[in-house]
Amino acid sequence: MSKRSVSLLFATMLAVASVPAIAGKQDPMVIPAYEKVESTNGIPPTAARIKAAIIHAGKARGWTVSDSEPGRVTLRYAPRTHEVMVAVRYDANGYKIEYVSSKEMNYEIKRGKPEIHGNYNRWIRNLAIDIQNSPVFHQADAGTDADAESSASSP
Repeated sequence: MSKRSVSLLFATMLAVASVPAIAGKQDPMVIPAYEKVESTNGIPPTAARIKAAIIHAGKARGWTVSDSEPGRVTLRYAPRTHEVMVAVRYDANGYKIEYVSSKEMNYEIKRGKPEIHGNYNRWIRNLAIDIQNSPVFHQADAGTDADAESSASSP
């Protein structure tokens, strides 16, 4: 075998051996704290306005509402082969995002702490940022209680 063939063979073996390590990469799961909502449009937050912000932020990022009941919206995000379900619990002052389930995200408990595919933490962080930045809290005419009720009835 030539020196070039040996180098190529070694590089191929190294690449193949590293694929499982990359594919199964997990990060510690970030568990978001309860987030208090601050309004800059002079209209105080209400449970209905916060629900409208959750639904608006989710839809803007490709999440779908899979279930909704007073105080809780369940969102599903399914890019490519992955799937994540989260429950967003809310009240008149704020919200909290909670993990429900996932597929193809390598979720497991290690040493008593949850670990998951690194994209999960980014997706949840982006969702939380979008909820906080929702027009419901920052534009004078956005997010009336009627808007929240009509948004809640559509998936």
